[in-house]
Amino acid sequence: MALYGSKRDVALFRSLNKELLHRIIDTEVLAYKLNLSSTQVNIYDESDTKVYNEPILIYSLITLDEQQWTSEDYGSDVTQTSTFAFLRDDLIEKDFRPEIGDVIEYRSRFFEIDSLIENQTVVGKDPDSSFTGPNFGYNVSIICQAHMTRQSKLNIVKTRFGNSVSINNSTLPNNL
Repeated sequence: MALYGSKRDVALFRSLNKELLHRIIDTEVLAYKLNLSSTQVNIYDESDTKVYNEPILIYSLITLDEQQWTSEDYGSDVTQTSTFAFLRDDLIEKDFRPEIGDVIEYRSRFFEIDSLIENQTVVGKDPDSSFTGPNFGYNVSIICQAHMTRQSKLNIVKTRFGNSVSINNSTLPNNL
């Protein structure tokens, strides 16, 4: 039987993590879940217009990398990668499971998730797969690595707007 990592130790880690992330760091993001059943795809299983569910407000620990600017013939462009860490307990509470392709909004910028890291445990034991049983260990967080993407590509925020009523009082379609 393990000496450390029991339910009592895990309860202490949970309360400290939650207090640190919710009350001290206090950084929230909006997470958009990709809705595959509502997204229309072509014969190659690709889509130009993805559909996302309503956003979920969730606490996160964020690491932003430096912005990188590139200049091409058509103008300059900026790219940025970032890491978003979520407490697994918060994700279970909000009933949100991040997946590749989901979008995270932070400071009016949108980041698409590229990869997930789910192996951050206490005392090296995941209670769901530990040989010592479910009474030891704690799976702490899910870490999402993402890249900044364009708002116009997502169809989450209406990027083109204005007066779409013509002279004969007919309306023009969106995104024109």
